[in-house]
Amino acid sequence: MNNNNFANILHDLRSKHNLSMSELASILGFKTKSAINQFEKSASLPSFHTLLKMANFFCVSLDYLTGRSNDPEYEEFLPPAEEAFFNHPTTSQDLIDKYKHDKATYPIELAPVYLRSYESVRNDHSQE
Repeated sequence: MNNNNFANILHDLRSKHNLSMSELASILGFKTKSAINQFEKSASLPSFHTLLKMANFFCVSLDYLTGRSNDPEYEEFLPPAEEAFFNHPTTSQDLIDKYKHDKATYPIELAPVYLRSYESVRNDHSQE
């Protein structure tokens, strides 16, 4: 993996998702933004586990994240669905945070399933 490619890709993905370094660090389970800062400066590389979390969260393949491919694969269909979920008036911040945590933790292929299940939870709560 080329450090500079990875650093640029990570920065671009974080910017595209309008996340601060601190927000991304929190989603990935880091206590401070320093790890993200080091990754984006090409000063260090993440562990494989962290790479998986990043790929899952950003809806991209590991090959794309590490600069081995120009095709992000999953990026096309999930973000519009997530945006609709996040911007729905009855979606709570707690539900959004839980979804983001689960998305970073589980395989990206399951993200649409989790998104649908969180929409069901939201709809159940809004009908109460």
